[in-house]
Amino acid sequence: MATRHDADPKALLAARRREAAKPGRQKTSGRGSGLTPKVRKAIEALVFDDRLAPAARLKEAAEHVGLSVSSLRTAMLKPAVDAFYRTQLTLYRNGERAQSLRTLAEIRDDPRLKGNAAGATAQIKAAERLAFDQPGQAVNVNVGVDVSVTTPGYVIDLTEPERPKVIEHRKDDVLLPVDEVLEFPPQPMRETSEEF
Repeated sequence: MATRHDADPKALLAARRREAAKPGRQKTSGRGSGLTPKVRKAIEALVFDDRLAPAARLKEAAEHVGLSVSSLRTAMLKPAVDAFYRTQLTLYRNGERAQSLRTLAEIRDDPRLKGNAAGATAQIKAAERLAFDQPGQAVNVNVGVDVSVTTPGYVIDLTEPERPKVIEHRKDDVLLPVDEVLEFPPQPMRETSEEF
């Protein structure tokens, strides 16, 4: 017999996970996805509306369509809403790129900027930005297939030979000649018994 969901919170969470894992449960649009018409309008206002104050864009966009700020924030956490928001940002960025290029061309061609070093630097930077794409925007794919077998010839060993170990000493140590060190100290005479 199946476990009742209302009796055990762990069973309820497990049932929710099973339901969410079923194919087709992740809604990308429509009812349950979070991307309602009000949320769409709020995101479009958030991205494209120039009348919104920069500090309170989210609040004003939510109020503009009749949503609370918390419900708009909650909706923006859903994957379908986040994907729509990113798409709108890409559209806005691509639309503004032409105006940015026009502004760069105006800076590059402005004759008043040639009079000082800072203006000339601004013109050079504008010309560089117009001439080359940004490094992060271009897609570079490098594929290298190099199959070569190198057979070594003579192997030369360049490692240092091991040096004999030296015992460290202090300046005030007494240094004895090698002959004295190698001599055995005199042994005391032992008495041996004659029974031996």
